[in-house]
Amino acid sequence: MTPSPETPAPLGTDTGPDLRETPRIYVACLAAYNNGRLHGAWIDATEPSEVMDKVRAMLAASPEPDTEEWAIHGATRKSHLL
Repeated sequence: MTPSPETPAPLGTDTGPDLRETPRIYVACLAAYNNGRLHGAWIDATEPSEVMDKVRAMLAASPEPDTEEWAIHGATRKSHLL
């Protein structure tokens, strides 16, 4: 079976992971999650400083105030997380 570029989006997101070679992670805001909301973003897993900048931007856009905690809830290429 060949992966489809129309991979369904996880709940709480507008788009699913794309199937490029760059590994991507889904980062979720835990304050939103703990309050029954799904808020997060797919982020290219590149340089750590770039990932953290994108995590901070995702947290700043959270529907919950003063968010700090986050978690990785998904990845497009698991082998890159090992």
